[in-house]
Amino acid sequence: MLGVSVDFNGANQAWAEKLGLKYPLLADTRRQIARAFGVLNDDPALLQDAKRIPGYLRAKRSWFVIDKEGIIRYARVGDPRGLIPNDEILEIVNKYR
Repeated sequence: MLGVSVDFNGANQAWAEKLGLKYPLLADTRRQIARAFGVLNDDPALLQDAKRIPGYLRAKRSWFVIDKEGIIRYARVGDPRGLIPNDEILEIVNKYR
């Protein structure tokens, strides 16, 4: 298991330590993975509204469970500030372990 974030390594490490995560978090600072999975807020219209600028080039809150064969078994995408219940994610992850 691993996680991917558009944040820098230092931020990822601090977050992982705070949550006690036992898997690595990769830094997608070039936004290539987020863009490939269709979860990057890269609409230039966001730059036209000062209130929406902070969301530009941020990833949406997303979870993907990809099995050992590379098949996406679960995907959930939401608002960057929204939370996805951990219980739901853990249930899916355990199903495909």
